[in-house]
Amino acid sequence: MLKSSFSIFEVILSLSILSLVIGGFVSSSLYDTNNSKLFTKLNNLENDFNTKDYESMTKSIANLRVFINDKEKNIKVYKYTFEDKDIKLIKYEK
Repeated sequence: MLKSSFSIFEVILSLSILSLVIGGFVSSSLYDTNNSKLFTKLNNLENDFNTKDYESMTKSIANLRVFINDKEKNIKVYKYTFEDKDIKLIKYEK
């Protein structure tokens, strides 16, 4: 007579495979959430650049050395810096 029941090994194996699949879905949705937050930050920075609203950035003055036709020229520019745990952005503006 044949038995058609699962052994304890088969149950443990199927539960571990099921937990791997569920864990994969959970981590992929978490990754999408982090990407969404990063995309929102980048979009807000782009909007700030378009409206020239630099309140969220640190403003300082920097001197850049530029060579034009083998002649050295110093240019005074404004340096806007934005730092976050995910993003570091520097913009120079004359």
